[in-house]
Amino acid sequence: MKCLFCQHDFIPSWELSNMWTSQSVCTPCKMKFVKSGGCADCGKPDVDLCQDCQRWKNLGLALHTRTMYLYNEEAKTFMHHYKFLGDTVLIQMFTNELKKVKMRRGWIVPIPLSRDRLSERKFNQAEEIAKQMNGKVTLALKRDEGTPQSKKSREERLKRSNPFHVTKEVAGKNILLVDDVYTTGVTLRQAMVRLKEAGASEISAVTLFRSI
Repeated sequence: MKCLFCQHDFIPSWELSNMWTSQSVCTPCKMKFVKSGGCADCGKPDVDLCQDCQRWKNLGLALHTRTMYLYNEEAKTFMHHYKFLGDTVLIQMFTNELKKVKMRRGWIVPIPLSRDRLSERKFNQAEEIAKQMNGKVTLALKRDEGTPQSKKSREERLKRSNPFHVTKEVAGKNILLVDDVYTTGVTLRQAMVRLKEAGASEISAVTLFRSI
């Protein structure tokens, strides 16, 4: 079969641990993606709790976020093809790992795109990630129009008004937010604030990559 990432033929491993899962990426490509680990709240390498997360905690905005892989060069190549070139089938590379994510019974809520961005891209990359997981995917947030976050400085992200609105009844619900890349944590926390204002119970988050 062909590896989704490098397009080279490979023979899937038939180890017992792989018996009940589909393999869509070859071992050499798989090893290029480095799992994150370190900060208990965001996965930043080499620290137990990073300074950013400590500051968020001091502000009453702690958010446990499981970041699955580091945003290295291979991850950037993946995101270029997946997010910007629209090669959505690539997300299947991570289906097996995403299905292992555990959450308390509740809703999986992807971070939304603005209407203009969705019209331009034709799909929401966070929603496609969420669909690979086990659980109920609910589009409970709407995003205002505005400058893409990737074009804003950290200071601009922190100062801007909250772009999110809750569109579903979330009172008492456990929510797992899903996004593609964790950079500053601002976007996820803006979504968390809106959901808490609407009465959501426990909120945590998952992202595919952690910026380094």
